[in-house]
Amino acid sequence: MISLNPLEAPARQRSKSGRRICYSLLSGLLVVLLLLAGHPGLAAADWDASLKEIEQLHAGYTALQETLKTENAQTAALRKQNNAARTAVNAAVKAVDSALLGRLKSEAAALQKRHAPLLEQYTALGKEAAAARKAEKQQQAVLLELRRNKLKASVASAKAEIKAKSAELAQAKAAAAAKVKPVKEALAPIAGLKKQITAESKPLSAATAGRKAADKAYRTAVDAGDAVAAADAMKQSYAKMQEQLAIGRQLYAWERQITGALRAAEARLPR
Repeated sequence: MISLNPLEAPARQRSKSGRRICYSLLSGLLVVLLLLAGHPGLAAADWDASLKEIEQLHAGYTALQETLKTENAQTAALRKQNNAARTAVNAAVKAVDSALLGRLKSEAAALQKRHAPLLEQYTALGKEAAAARKAEKQQQAVLLELRRNKLKASVASAKAEIKAKSAELAQAKAAAAAKVKPVKEALAPIAGLKKQITAESKPLSAATAGRKAADKAYRTAVDAGDAVAAADAMKQSYAKMQEQLAIGRQLYAWERQITGALRAAEARLPR
């Protein structure tokens, strides 16, 4: 929080020579006297008015600062809660019929591996017979065809077994997809809301940077004993905090919508 008193300033270096201090004080006093002579009472009046303005702003500034801190904490907590819930829902979606699907996938892979040598041999014999015929080696081609045809029944059986298992796996996948479809539909709006939240990061960063610059200008003015500049900087900082608060409340509203989507998705999970 920025300091209320604009008269606080760092101690002057005391290592300068007495002569330099005297010259500096006399020069500064001469400038002030010349300014006041041209505008009697104006500088003092502006300074007093600005000091009073800072005092009046301070209570509201402090309250706004606390409100911003509290609401930012609430938004951060809700976002953390939503992220955890979303992870849990996604895990639950993946778990639907996962044991059945895993078993069927393993069985399908095992069938492919078991029948692979037979199917590869059948394919290779066909290629060799075709090459023999092309080379006009008819007797060799006939022998290869005989060996290949002897495997036909076994190959047909292997292919049928693989096809049946593949169909069973596809049917199980379709059934699982149908079960989780309502859940995914409930989760669908979250992606768009996340994009909106990300898009707001740019104006929020700009407001935060503007506030930091105003706070720095305030401290500089306080160090210089410039109440007028300090009051202006404090008003700028207050305005930037209001921007932060407005953006923060919009972010919170979107997080609440995400919460609603997650609750709907949880309710649609298969039991």
